Amino acid sequence: MPRFEPCPEGSQKCVSTINDEGYSAMAPVPFSGDPADALEAVEAVVGGFPRTKVVERDGHYLRTTFTTKVLRFTDTVEFEVDPQAKVVHFRSESVPYAGSDLGANRKRMKQVTQQLREQLEGA
Repeated sequence: MPRFEPCPEGSQKCVSTINDEGYSAMAPVPFSGDPADALEAVEAVVGGFPRTKVVERDGHYLRTTFTTKVLRFTDTVEFEVDPQAKVVHFRSESVPYAGSDLGANRKRMKQVTQQLREQLEGA
């Protein structure tokens, strides 16, 4: 199980692979091969987005920040590779003081996961 918490119930600004219902639920990204390569792929995909930064990397875990273009809010996105289940889990939450992010977080994570799937399939 990933080290991060599920999204709060009813949140409209958080998505995660460990939530299994509602707005917050998203599917993990499957991979085959070496877990270290999967984490490298995550880092490569994240690095392709503007205004991103890796804040922490520890084993199979990666914590990053995405800064929004206009208002410069900093959103936290965590990834963890599960070597046994062969999936990449994630949790992405818009800044804590925002009531709703108008779907921006979910949209960004759909882009991230699509690119990650493509990267992992090509590996």
